[in-house]
Order: sequence, then structure tokens, then C-alpha cells
Amino acid sequence: MRVPRSTLTALLALLLLQTGCSKRPAGQNANASGAAQQGATDAPDGDARALYERGVDAYRDDRDEEAVEDLEKAVELDPDFAEAHYRLGLALRATDRKDESDKAFGDAVKTYEKLTRQEPKNADAYYFLGLCYEKLGKYEDAARALKDSVHNLSETAENRDDKYYELAIVQYKLAQYDEAVAALNKALEINPNNYPASDLLEKARAGAQRVDEIRRHQEQLLKQKNANANANANGNSNAGANANTNAGANANAAASPPTY
Repeated sequence: MRVPRSTLTALLALLLLQTGCSKRPAGQNANASGAAQQGATDAPDGDARALYERGVDAYRDDRDEEAVEDLEKAVELDPDFAEAHYRLGLALRATDRKDESDKAFGDAVKTYEKLTRQEPKNADAYYFLGLCYEKLGKYEDAARALKDSVHNLSETAENRDDKYYELAIVQYKLAQYDEAVAALNKALEINPNNYPASDLLEKARAGAQRVDEIRRHQEQLLKQKNANANANANGNSNAGANANTNAGANANAAASPPTY
């Protein structure tokens, strides 16, 4: 039996308060903006916003089937409701309906792409676009969107460290370890209590070290290969010269008349 997400969230909040940490989970439960998350939950069912809020609450309480039902209604009422598509993808993924989940994330990509064209400085739209691409396994596209997100961040934006952390996750998956280290250092500069970022930073540094060791080993092999090739070339050249000298000497001996 799974512990409800609401219970886990409450326990985590209590633990973080005791340790002086205010870190919130990144990614799935991150907020796009204050306005995007507000809405009267008591509004009529025909209101896409109300259905969205109800679906998000159901997902957080581990009532995934209810979440799917409400979020499907929300996107049916408002096909351009980008985050509702994204949350629907999460809920469908939680119910092991991967094909449907991928379709929801794909629909979210389309709506977020449209939103970023309309609002090219919208850091949150790029952020969720990156998360959608990541869920679809399109890490190059995810990295591009998440870079656009951090480049458009304001100094007063909420959860800035989460955006750098999510960028680092994608870069780590792409084996871009140096870039991941840089993004994680930025996340920790913003929020030193971002413990997932601290953990990933150790792994990224280890990955960067492995890549550096492999690179140096390959350079040594290349140098050795070139040295061997030069040695072989010199050996062949000397052998050729000796052969020519011997051939000349033999020719001269043959041409000289015998003496008695």
C-alpha cells in the first residue's frame, strides 16, 4: 500500500522545518506562476481551471484515476491549457498508461511551444516545456528549453534553483558533466539547502573526472601510436638506405675486373 502523497508532503515539510530547510520538490509539483495555480476550487465543473485544480489535488492525494478524469475534462474544455496537459501526462504515467501519457506530454509540448512563441521571455513556459521533453526522453530538446528558461529568469523569480537543477539533470543524462556541474553550482548558490542538487553535484563531478581520464588515456594512446608509426617509418627508411648501399657495392664489385 502506498503512502498518500499528501502524507509524505506533510512529513517532509515537518522534517524540513526542523532542519531549517525550505526546499520543495522540483519538477512534478513545481508551480508555473502564482496566477497559474490560483483558482476557485468550488467553481462549477464546467470551469477548466476548477477541474484542473481538483485534478492536481487528486494526484497529490494519490487518487490518480480521479486526477486523470478531471484533467482530461480540463483539457477538453480548454485545449490550450498547457499545464493541464502536462499534469494529465503525470497522472497517466502514474497509472502505467505510457502511450496515453506520452500523447498528453506531446500535447503539452505543442501548447508550450505556442506559448513561448507568444511570450518569448516566459521562463516558466520554457521550464515546463523542458520537463515535457524530458518525460518524452528527448533530452537535447529538454536541455534547449531549460537553458531558455534559466536565461530568462528574473532575480526575484520563485524556485530559481529548481530550474537550474532540472537543467543539470538533463545535462547529466546527456553526459554533459561539466555543464551539469556549472548548473548545479548555480542552483546551490541560490539555495544552499537544495540537497538533491548537492547529491547530483557529486555524481556530475565524478562523471567529469571519468571523462577527463578517458580523454587523457586516449591522448596517450594517440601519442604512442604516432611514435610507433614514426619509428617504423625511420626503420624502413634506414633499411632502404642500407639496401641501396649494399646493392651499389655489389654492383661495383661485379663491374671491377679481376686482378692477378
